[in-house]
Amino acid sequence: MLRPWHRRLGLASALFILLLTLTGVAINHSDDLGLDKTGVTQAWLLDYYGIAAPNHVAQFGHGSSALYITDNLLWQNQQMILEAADTLICAAYASNMLVAIDAQQLYLFDKHGQLQETQNTSTGLPPGLFALAIIDDRVWLNTENGVFKADEQLIEWQEVSALTTPVIWLNKSDTLDTDIINLARSANLSWQRVMLDLHSGRLFGHLTIWLWDLFALALLMVSLSGFWIWLKQKTPR
Repeated sequence: MLRPWHRRLGLASALFILLLTLTGVAINHSDDLGLDKTGVTQAWLLDYYGIAAPNHVAQFGHGSSALYITDNLLWQNQQMILEAADTLICAAYASNMLVAIDAQQLYLFDKHGQLQETQNTSTGLPPGLFALAIIDDRVWLNTENGVFKADEQLIEWQEVSALTTPVIWLNKSDTLDTDIINLARSANLSWQRVMLDLHSGRLFGHLTIWLWDLFALALLMVSLSGFWIWLKQKTPR
């Protein structure tokens, strides 16, 4: 009577055991496999998680030197180099550095995309930034208090009260590499998160957690029934 149920429960649990084994190994070695740093690029899976496309997308420049903004993220060579506190406005190269701004802060990078410095009003940056311009390798800012330009060391800001020629402020490119939108979505979901959700059952919703609990109970029953069958078949002394 017990043996058929033992067999049925064992077969029903086999797929569950295989899933737990594979996801468990992946989670344990997520650092070696790079799962924590690898974003999900499959659109259907991103849609399933409800990860929408960024609201603000802009490209500055073309080709290998292009810079991309997706909401508060800055991308160089399709690698995210900054997650700002606010929506970024624009970014550009100036001499041997890279400059990006949001409404209240200026971010200074080296040419390889390593963040070197963040400026705000506490460091003398004018408040309320609107636009950025690079003129003769000098950084200019259009702000709520007027136009300012930086010194060569990008330390002090001087207000420009009278403009002899109009300043050409940076505008986003008319063309856009749409791959950056998928990259921006993938930045919000790593394969490590997917493996964790699959391992725990949360990937399929709240009800699946209870299903995982039933599978765990089935495994317990398989263990107990197997021990009981072995005990009953044990040759008496």
